[in-house]
Amino acid sequence: MRSGDRPERRISRLRNSRLYGATLCLLIPVAPAFSASPETGGTIGLVLTSWRPALYETPGAKEECPSGLQVSEDIQNEKTPGAAERLAKFGFPLNRGPNGELAAYAPMKVEDPIPFRELQTKNGFGLNLDGTSDGRATAKSCTHEKFRTPEGVAADNQLARVLGCTIGWRASGFNVEFAAREFASSSVNRILVEISGVDDERNDPDVEIRIYKGLDGLVATGDGKFLPGTNQRIDNRFPRYMHQTRGKIADGVLTSDPIPLANLPLLWVANPGERKFRDLQLKLKLTDMGAEGIVSGYEDLRIWWNNYSRGMNSHGGIGNYSSAQLYRAAHRHADGYPDPKTGQCTAISAAYRVEAARAMIAHPAVTQPSTVTASNDRTKP
Repeated sequence: MRSGDRPERRISRLRNSRLYGATLCLLIPVAPAFSASPETGGTIGLVLTSWRPALYETPGAKEECPSGLQVSEDIQNEKTPGAAERLAKFGFPLNRGPNGELAAYAPMKVEDPIPFRELQTKNGFGLNLDGTSDGRATAKSCTHEKFRTPEGVAADNQLARVLGCTIGWRASGFNVEFAAREFASSSVNRILVEISGVDDERNDPDVEIRIYKGLDGLVATGDGKFLPGTNQRIDNRFPRYMHQTRGKIADGVLTSDPIPLANLPLLWVANPGERKFRDLQLKLKLTDMGAEGIVSGYEDLRIWWNNYSRGMNSHGGIGNYSSAQLYRAAHRHADGYPDPKTGQCTAISAAYRVEAARAMIAHPAVTQPSTVTASNDRTKP
């Protein structure tokens, strides 16, 4: 499908004006982050409809989790001496620290009696982010164990070691299903991919790829799929979420060059935030109706945990995990971008399975106002 310019649209109110809650928003005219699509070649527009952790799973988790799945925070609390006294004193089972600290907000204050159940499989999904075959340390990575994809390729996806034995993030688990529905239902999460300069949708050695934040909703069909061909406007207020790279199409599979730093919008359990990746890459199998494949990169650990700790609650069996163990596991398996002073990696390789529907991506005819946010992220945009 080819997307082109659309007539000017007047927007009577700013949608998603609470994208950052209490962060400061200033409205100033900003030029587009990059030029319009090239005139030569075709254009493929995609809107992402699904976003899930890429986990290797077998029936009953016998292969990948031979020690069993993670236990809930409630069980960890019951097995920890003094549970009744803590509950009487602090009033909530998750206030498990010595001074009533909430495990999600102060995970290092909480000690669990039942050990974390590590993922054991060498099979997995993802992309080779560090370029090595053995996971040795490089200038941008810490030593780690690689996965092998079904194609026999070395892949980095250390986040799978953190989530892989957690029932809530496995197929049909509460966490993954809730997050998938919210991803589709909230326009805050709308991510558009535009592939331009396409001479052949099956094989093209050089195409241009742009990522945008979108404005519009998705249209679901009766079987739970999403209607292709819908009009998807670019939300030009947020140049922070606009990224550009090049790539290629081989046998109908789009592979992108890495994007050095990519921020993506996020609404998770009604909490606004964002994802931050280094070396973000896409590998998508294109179809007449859309695409499916992998989005992978080194996910900033601080921002990932900030989203996670404010999101899913592990109480009452939801997700069945311990926040304290999850936090420790994520830092233990972090493999990207070591701190120059401590050597501790600050990011974790992550791979997500995504699906997309074909879309008509509408470029604004004139510059829209752009929202510039003053957030608590002091890293370079």
